[in-house]
Amino acid sequence: MTTLRVKPKVGLSLIEEDGQYHVVHDGAIVCTTRVLAAAEVEYDELLARLTAASRELRARENAHYNLQAVRSDSFGRRAAKARKTGGRGGRGGV
Repeated sequence: MTTLRVKPKVGLSLIEEDGQYHVVHDGAIVCTTRVLAAAEVEYDELLARLTAASRELRARENAHYNLQAVRSDSFGRRAAKARKTGGRGGRGGV
């Protein structure tokens, strides 16, 4: 028995045993096949389904942080412009 891949956080593993490949989730065999490529595809699809919620949450958090960065950048540019004194005679004007 050889473990080829393992994701302990989601309880998923890909195991080779006696020429057969098993996709195991929480101790239960989900898929058994003799073809490694088919087992890897099943493993990847199951992993994508199990981690979809956390990936969506991470994407929403990143979008929020990006929006904050854009707002901060705009504020920083306005503040820098307001700090300009213009040297002798002020900033100009009339």
